[in-house]
Amino acid sequence: MKKLLILMLSASLLIGLVGCKGKTDTQEQESTLTSAESSAVPVKESSEPKKETSKAEASKDVSKTDSSAENTSETEISKTESSETETSVEESTESEVSEESIEESLVLESSAVSETSEEESEAEESSEDSQTEESIPAPKPPVALSGDTVDAAWFDDAVFVGDSVTLKLSYYADNGSLGNATFLCAGSLGYNNAQMGLYEEGNVHPVLYGEKVTVVGGLSQLQPKKIFVMLGMNDIGLYGVDGAIEGMKTLTSQISQSCPDAMIYIQSVTPMLENMQLTDLNNRTIAEFDSKVQPICQQRGYIYLDIASAVEDGSGALIYDYCGDPTAMGLHFSDAGCDAWVSYLKSHVA
Repeated sequence: MKKLLILMLSASLLIGLVGCKGKTDTQEQESTLTSAESSAVPVKESSEPKKETSKAEASKDVSKTDSSAENTSETEISKTESSETETSVEESTESEVSEESIEESLVLESSAVSETSEEESEAEESSEDSQTEESIPAPKPPVALSGDTVDAAWFDDAVFVGDSVTLKLSYYADNGSLGNATFLCAGSLGYNNAQMGLYEEGNVHPVLYGEKVTVVGGLSQLQPKKIFVMLGMNDIGLYGVDGAIEGMKTLTSQISQSCPDAMIYIQSVTPMLENMQLTDLNNRTIAEFDSKVQPICQQRGYIYLDIASAVEDGSGALIYDYCGDPTAMGLHFSDAGCDAWVSYLKSHVA
């Protein structure tokens, strides 16, 4: 039995060895054949790797080209973007410069307009000043009064302008003491309201030959050689001393223009009774007004007549006997007061 087993194992081993040898021979034959084929077609085998290499190289070249193109494209794009950026910066700079130029231009134009406006304003002011200077008559040379006393006829070509105080004088002059002098006077008349329109509501214009006229209008018709003005009493109470002065300057300028050949006499406002003074209208404000009128007369060539000095009692108040309404207003004249007034005129006008 054992021998049988040994025989069988030996047989198996032999069969295995034979099989392995066969396989080995077969592999050797295949290897020989493969070698023969390889030596028989050497070009084909060598060309294929070359082709593969060429393809690889081509691929590399394409890749390089693509890469180069991409790099070039990127470079160009970068340059373009850079150029666009530079252009944008330039445009921005130009825009800023343009804006700055526009702003500078606007500033210059504004400055020019401002300078032009200032020049025009100065021209207008100069024109206004010129007109104001033209409206003020050139001062006349001071008149050298002889101190001689004139008679009543000397007043024949004279016009007296005034308020209710002068109105009383006109009644007194009916006795011929002032010749044929003409009177343009009315109650409550003043330097300021004398400039109102002829038909303006509230006016108190005087009457000439039966018709109401303005002071300037009446003087323009009459064209007298001598004009005597006594106004201001009604202005001081309403407008104050300075307002009264402004009214005086304006009205007398208008009178000078309407009667350029006339000699203008400005008479002082006369005082009130001591016990009849008011808060705004009193002997102090009257004296202040008179003191401010004097230099204006001197500047313009008017003759200032200090009537107040002829009718005051030494303390600046109206002499009682010269007052025609001692229990009323205490400022209008009596006949005695008018006589003192006329006497002063006759001795101080020539």
